[in-house]
Amino acid sequence: MAEGAHNTRLQAPRRFGKTSVLLKLKEEAERSGFRVVYVDFMVATSPTEVARRIEEAYVAALKGPIAARFDRLRRTWKGSVKATPGGVGGELEYLGDSDAMQRLADLLDLPKKVFEAGERTIVLFDEFQDFLRAEGDLDGLLRSKIQLHGDAASYVFAGSEQSLLEEYFNSRRKPLFDQARPIGLGPLSDADLADYIGARFEATGKRAGAALDLVLDLVRGHPQRAMLVSHHLWERTPAKGTASAETLDRALEQIDRETKERFEGTWQALAGSGNKRKVLKALALSGETLFNQRTLQAFGLQKSQAQSGERGLVGDGEVVRVDGRPTIVDPLLERWVRIREAG
Repeated sequence: MAEGAHNTRLQAPRRFGKTSVLLKLKEEAERSGFRVVYVDFMVATSPTEVARRIEEAYVAALKGPIAARFDRLRRTWKGSVKATPGGVGGELEYLGDSDAMQRLADLLDLPKKVFEAGERTIVLFDEFQDFLRAEGDLDGLLRSKIQLHGDAASYVFAGSEQSLLEEYFNSRRKPLFDQARPIGLGPLSDADLADYIGARFEATGKRAGAALDLVLDLVRGHPQRAMLVSHHLWERTPAKGTASAETLDRALEQIDRETKERFEGTWQALAGSGNKRKVLKALALSGETLFNQRTLQAFGLQKSQAQSGERGLVGDGEVVRVDGRPTIVDPLLERWVRIREAG
């Protein structure tokens, strides 16, 4: 898609590997001759900080004559110049967000200048939800720039809050409506995971054995949780030995200790919404669908309360809809809820 000058948006729950995919794209695109700019907007809250993140990314990405042109552009911005240690290069101090908006507009135009120098740019915007939340309605400014870039640049947007990104890219009221084609990252297949985990065990003289199917059932294709559980299982498998159900139980004891504080924090964060807690318990414990009458009665929910709780959990990124059915994203959180309610 990037080669065809199309903009895309990575859609996936937390810990599904969006950043890993972006960095792999960066590696392969640079090998193919693209100029690639990777920007992480994590916790950027103002136009000044957003502009600084983009500027730093271009400083890292641009080399040669285009870097010299960029340096000249930087010196046209308002602010005072400080010499860096050793007198090499310079660092600009900025006067505030009004100055930063002009700087940001110039930075967003940079792909055209790179294109004039004979190179196409791929711009990777990670943790893009923080760009959208930053002061100044920056989505309108971004749209005004990228719609003019044509073949000069392709954009890839990724972020950890899918509901917010969907709101900005799918709503006709938003400037970024229909500006990026969604590309979904779903769970990994059991077959791929089994091949990979089994091969990694065998490469070290161990065998995943009967525990492998149990791992696959537990992690449900969740990339990071598959890594975590497999790592602890491997550590507890003896040299030249074979993992068993008992080996996995010992691994899960350690995993429970590692994740306990995180899951307790998640649970406390839901304290202000009894509906969210009830829905989370229903999804973890009920053998029926969420809106089945038996489920609603068992967890003290009205249909409207279940709908409200589900929407809230989807917005929090704790639940996704799979084939229209709400599902807890993190299989280890689901396991934690079950253990908590059982005891």
